[in-house]
Amino acid sequence: MNNLELAEGLLQEAKIRIEYVELDLKQNKDYAFCVRLSQESVELSIKSMLRVLSIEYSKTYDPGRILEANRDKLPDWLSEELNSVTYVSRWLRAEREPSMYGDEVEGIPPSELYNEDYCVKAMEAARKVLKLAERLIYEVKRK
Repeated sequence: MNNLELAEGLLQEAKIRIEYVELDLKQNKDYAFCVRLSQESVELSIKSMLRVLSIEYSKTYDPGRILEANRDKLPDWLSEELNSVTYVSRWLRAEREPSMYGDEVEGIPPSELYNEDYCVKAMEAARKVLKLAERLIYEVKRK
């Protein structure tokens, strides 16, 4: 298996998570779960970008920093979007634990931490990162 195949596999996992976000948002309205899946989609999308560019990454939930550290290896159009990508990665990374465990200090369960607007914002941000990853993989495959 090569880097392109691995990148495509990661991207497929990111897409699946977005599909589940959309489904959950319509049916169950479990906003904490939507935020969690959005975070996972962003993480997987960025890792697919790193993989297709043959950039090694550690086991981290915020791979945006690694992409940023390798800005010189990115196409210009992706470099222009990098601040947005790293912001989303950092933002949703900070939501990873609360979206699963809630606010343990305040005693607030995850279901009470998030609302539909916040979930939609997270989903849209994740979709944007996913689209950038799709474009990068498409361009690499065309070469």
